[in-house]
Amino acid sequence: MPNNPNQESDKNLSRRNFFKLLSGVFTGFIAIVLAFPMFESIVGAITKKSKTIYYKIASLNSIPQEQPDNLPFVMTEEDAYIKYTQQETVWAVKKSAVDVTVYSPICPHLGCRFNWHPNQKLFICPCHHSVFNIDGKVISGPAPRPLDTLPKEVKNNFLYVLWERFKPGIAKKEII
Repeated sequence: MPNNPNQESDKNLSRRNFFKLLSGVFTGFIAIVLAFPMFESIVGAITKKSKTIYYKIASLNSIPQEQPDNLPFVMTEEDAYIKYTQQETVWAVKKSAVDVTVYSPICPHLGCRFNWHPNQKLFICPCHHSVFNIDGKVISGPAPRPLDTLPKEVKNNFLYVLWERFKPGIAKKEII
């Protein structure tokens, strides 16, 4: 018996439909895979609470009294799905056994990093020569405000600091 042409066209049609279905499934899968991170970033940004991480800096016993100490620490940042570590420093001035002032190492004028000059007992920014005393007050130069202090905690005789960046060049201390 000869093959019915209608049966053959039904086979081709079902094969064609199968490939249409298969390509639709793959397209849907790819769309979901690509849409999930975008949806997560939009919804996550709305519902995500800001993380306040206090980084362990140093033992209070290791910080000299009435002498600024540049203390390094490693901080971990997370940007969406990317985690990275970064080395930072802070200036700590210990005034008593438990009283410590922590300064951001970034000059409030234009964001350069300042240094302590022990012979002069001053913080001096090498970029535009803003000068600050040990209490962070502006002695001279173009800096519009005193040195920026950072929030700190002391737990079990260790100094913890909340790293923050501030807008440079303005008189008011504003977090970036």
